[in-house]
Amino acid sequence: MNCECDICKNQRKFIMPKEVIEAAKNGELVLFCGAGISTENKTVLPFSFYEEVQDELNVKDNNLSFSELMQLYCDKPDGRVKLIKKIKNRFNYIHSFPEIENLATRFHKELAEQYYIRTIITTNWDTYFESYCAATPIVTPADYRVWDENDRSVLKIHGSISNIGSIIATQDDYEICAKNLEKGIIGSELKRLLAKKIVVFI
Repeated sequence: MNCECDICKNQRKFIMPKEVIEAAKNGELVLFCGAGISTENKTVLPFSFYEEVQDELNVKDNNLSFSELMQLYCDKPDGRVKLIKKIKNRFNYIHSFPEIENLATRFHKELAEQYYIRTIITTNWDTYFESYCAATPIVTPADYRVWDENDRSVLKIHGSISNIGSIIATQDDYEICAKNLEKGIIGSELKRLLAKKIVVFI
């Protein structure tokens, strides 16, 4: 009988495409990782960051995008400061309970042992790739200067909680981010990776 708990129910048999295997063997495989691999996974906390902000604002509309909801929050007096504090509090809460942090970092601990994966792209703000996978964060154009010197890099296209000015959350942030990615060096590297490498979206 198959276990249907939140962890086991997602363990499915699959056939790995040979192109992915070859890319991994050659050190050419790139992972593009979204929020579901860490803190925004329902096995970690029963409520998402989106739901937490939605509840505080008493917003009933579930059709608002993430960036629209964050824009509403930041448009309030001191909204940006409060949003950053709320993000930090969420990470601190998870860190204060080893069992919860263990669930939030299951993916990162598995990846830590896959030495042949050298490049990660993420929209996540947390620092788990740095802490658990020894990945050097690339957040700003200045960081990119050491790209070729790293054994493993994580391209953090929506910023990092360790660099609070870099966090991309609101509609205004997304517009600025899009322009920077279109014309900047990090955007150029992102386009090169997507065009030339085998990329697995997680």
